[in-house]
Amino acid sequence: MMETMDKQGNILVVDDEFGPRESLRMVLKPLYNVYIAENGQKAIETIQSTSIDLVTLDLRMQGLQGTDVLREIKRINSDIEVIIVTGYGSLNSAIDGIRFGAFDYIQKPFNVAEILSTINKSIERKKLYTQLKDFLKEVGRVVGVEAELSEIKDKVAANGSFAEAIKKIFTSIAEKNMFQDNTINFLEFSRVIANTFESKDPYSYDHSGRVNYYANLLAQKLSLSQKEMEELQIATLLHDIGKIGIANTFIFKEGSLTEIELAITRKHPEVGAAIVEPLRLSPLILSVIRHHHEWYDGSGYPDGLVGEEIPYCARIVAIADAYDAMSSDRPYRKALALKEIKKEFTINAGIQFDPEMAKAYLDVLDSSSNIILNKSVLN
Repeated sequence: MMETMDKQGNILVVDDEFGPRESLRMVLKPLYNVYIAENGQKAIETIQSTSIDLVTLDLRMQGLQGTDVLREIKRINSDIEVIIVTGYGSLNSAIDGIRFGAFDYIQKPFNVAEILSTINKSIERKKLYTQLKDFLKEVGRVVGVEAELSEIKDKVAANGSFAEAIKKIFTSIAEKNMFQDNTINFLEFSRVIANTFESKDPYSYDHSGRVNYYANLLAQKLSLSQKEMEELQIATLLHDIGKIGIANTFIFKEGSLTEIELAITRKHPEVGAAIVEPLRLSPLILSVIRHHHEWYDGSGYPDGLVGEEIPYCARIVAIADAYDAMSSDRPYRKALALKEIKKEFTINAGIQFDPEMAKAYLDVLDSSSNIILNKSVLN
């Protein structure tokens, strides 16, 4: 029977081993309403019948595999946060879980302080999702459209006042000093914005998260400073925010775009930079949003910058963005094989990409240790 006292949320603990499952239940019980499931099928049944805020999920269980459970949870309700539980020998599985939409991972044997810190951060993000949904509703009201995000994007694509309306809302957020709250930082808000904008689109879901991951792989190879790494994370999560005003029918069209459709789509870097301008972000972040589609030979957009005129981190994101595009399915083609992707980077070094960065990224792709072990980069 569920406890009636007010607690911080409903958590489902999924593990086929009694010991770890009971340990987590005892740690979390004083603060949360805790449900348990000893296998993936029971976890899915609980998700379907009960309002769950967060799931702790062991990926290595008998029966239905953990990654399949994670995908089904996100399919049923993408707002449910998932934290992977893993042993020290299963870190690669945890990284895979994060790629499939998990918030974070915790390792066995459990560290109580780490568990509570990770779960509290996740619950804060859940609250942030609620705030962002209110923000999206406000966008709908401002432009006269009461609809889900995907409908808003299509219906207001031709509305010239849309970007200006969002800009006003961001200005309002900035004026309220929302990001001064230590429990909700701007990096997390950026992550939520990216996930929410992409959650309805099957071909772009978590695109910004993957670009974040790939850009950090390259940034580590290039030895960026800690400050640059932190700003790069925010920049990657916001790099496509300008697409909010572009119809999905353009972005996911099967076949070639018309000249007019292409011109509209290519405005998204400028629109994105204009949208976030009121937030007084760093020059690095703004430069990535505006210039991540510049080409090294000067044939890119929006400003046709050449070579080292293109901001350094924008060149990094250009490579990460291209890698995700090539390694992901699209409406008009399947993902390219790794061999083909490497060939594209080699051919386009000095044309589309900074040649030294392209070479460095090829080294990353050739490395057997190209999994980020530093959790701070993933979070």
